[in-house]
Amino acid sequence: VVGVDGARYRDALAIVATDVETGHQWPVDIQERPEDAPEDYEHDFERADAAMLDLASKYKVWRAYVDPQYIEGLFDRWQGRWGDKVVLPWMTYRFRPMCFALAAYRSAMTSGELSNDGDPVMASHITNATKRDTNVVDDEGRPMWILEKPEQRRKIDAAMAGCLSWEARRDCIASGEWPPKKH
Repeated sequence: VVGVDGARYRDALAIVATDVETGHQWPVDIQERPEDAPEDYEHDFERADAAMLDLASKYKVWRAYVDPQYIEGLFDRWQGRWGDKVVLPWMTYRFRPMCFALAAYRSAMTSGELSNDGDPVMASHITNATKRDTNVVDDEGRPMWILEKPEQRRKIDAAMAGCLSWEARRDCIASGEWPPKKH
């Protein structure tokens, strides 16, 4: 399963995969805007597309959750290639679903259910993320939170992509698609 978050110009563009069976997560591609980038800088969408093609050549991708804001061209290309049952929009600005997805992601991290390859760029995105309280409450009435970046130059897109990838894994398991049925 895959999660994708980011933008075309300013924010980073991150693609993160999770192995459904093991819960192991790794970055497929993370592009950050260089500090000395020219004003007309754009992330390399061809590089991101090639990374997705390479991933799909090695694994059966059950689902890719993509926040399509600012990367509509990539989203449309992937949905055209793999279909709207595999590549789905997952809007990260929806507070309630995002709060619950982040709570599950954090729980998987702290419980050890989720493992990762120690990628330093992804680790920095997770470290950069700060909590922002919302008016959403969990099932016990406790306040929930979303992620935000403390300042524009400190990126968190790989953390968001990791969360979306983890949410796709949870949905795969909940759907009964995993573990595969033996015939």
